[in-house]
Amino acid sequence: MATLKGVLMLFGHRPTCIKRLLIIEDDPLTAFDNEHTLKIGGYDIVATVDSGEAAVAILAAEAVDAVVLDLGLAGHMTGREVARLARDRGIPVLLVTGQCPADAEEIAIACLGKPHSASALVSALKAVETMACKNQAPRKVAGLTTFWRPAAA
Repeated sequence: MATLKGVLMLFGHRPTCIKRLLIIEDDPLTAFDNEHTLKIGGYDIVATVDSGEAAVAILAAEAVDAVVLDLGLAGHMTGREVARLARDRGIPVLLVTGQCPADAEEIAIACLGKPHSASALVSALKAVETMACKNQAPRKVAGLTTFWRPAAA
C-alpha cells in the first residue's frame, strides 16, 4: 500500500519507469501548480525551470525520465529546441501548451492542451509512460493528443 502525505492509498501506485521529471514552464503560477500536482501524483521533480538554457543545464547534469514542456519559454532557446534535444537523448516529451502545434509529432510523444485539470496532467503522464515504457497504446485522456507508434520488436 502506498501513502501520500500520511494518507493511506489502498489503490494508489507510483509510476514504474517514469519517476523523475523536468518541468519547463515560464508562467510561475502554472509551474507551481504543475509541480505540486505531479508531486502529489507520486513523481519526483528534478527541477522546474522557465528557460531552455536552464533546461539544457539540468538535462546535462541530472537523470531525467520525462520532460513536461511548455513551448513558450523565457530566454533565447525555444521549446522546440529543448524538445528535440530531449527526444534525441531518448527522453519522452509531454508538451503542455495552449495549442498543439502542427509539428508536435516530430518533437514529442504527446501534447496536452491548456487549460487542463490536475487529474488530466497526471493521466497524461501515465499515458506517456504506457507509450514510452510499455510500448502500448494509452487510454484516452481528455485534451491529450498522442503520437504513439509501436517500437520495432
